[in-house]
Amino acid sequence: MSVGPQLIVLGEPSAVESIAAAEAVAISLDCPERAVLLLTLAGAERARRGWAAPASAAVARCCEMLEQQGVAAKARGRLVTVLCEGDGASATADRLIAVAQLPVVVASLRPRDAEIDRLVSCAERLVVAASADPVLDELALSELTRCCSLAELAGPPNGVAARAAAAGIQLPRWVRSVLSARLAGSDGQAAVELVAAVPIMLAVALAAAQLLAAGVCRELAAEAAGAGAAAMLQGRDPKAAARSTLPGWTHGQLRVARHGRQIDVGITPPSIVPGLARLLSVEARADAGPPA
Repeated sequence: MSVGPQLIVLGEPSAVESIAAAEAVAISLDCPERAVLLLTLAGAERARRGWAAPASAAVARCCEMLEQQGVAAKARGRLVTVLCEGDGASATADRLIAVAQLPVVVASLRPRDAEIDRLVSCAERLVVAASADPVLDELALSELTRCCSLAELAGPPNGVAARAAAAGIQLPRWVRSVLSARLAGSDGQAAVELVAAVPIMLAVALAAAQLLAAGVCRELAAEAAGAGAAAMLQGRDPKAAARSTLPGWTHGQLRVARHGRQIDVGITPPSIVPGLARLLSVEARADAGPPA
């Protein structure tokens, strides 16, 4: 049997992307790599792109590896995203699924055809984006269950949660619980409470993104310092080696210094709130040990 994706999402294109991103982020939290490859099969409906959270080290490495193979990969938080278009979209997806060292989620914006059905038959799990017609949804799900036994219907995440997932991060559990609550009770009180909570949810989402950026920078700084120390042992330029391991978005906020046999790397994470980034600046040090 062919190697298939861990999950494929089909249905209304406007809902497929947000569902796939949310599912991919959730999968990333449970896998050792803490990252997922998200493939979007685009048709007439083009994939949407918004703000992206800073990439984790695993995501940055995977993007670099794919780009060396001529694949245009984008880093979004915990997600490596690739847009597969044109007549060769399915072939590109097959190749990436076969070589991926990460779990793979496929979001199909194309109408169903033989190639899509083949991917469904290889997938571990299938999610169908719920439409406005529950009868048609059930019929579609019943038919697709013949190809993939683990099939389910799902609605898209709410606006704030959808934007967070598209950026490659997940909102805190309590925020997701509030967003999944009913928008209105019999007297409309739930809607009033939800509207009042929106500013708090946005603030929490921004704080979560900022803390994620700081955590990613801490991991990247440690890897860069280690690369610099290793280069020193090999007689190469440790500063250049440290810088070469880091993604381009860090270079404007990067500090690399050598103190004897030690390499210090500092990174100031990107910030949505002016002045906050300096408070979350991270430092890492690696020691090359005594000279040989």
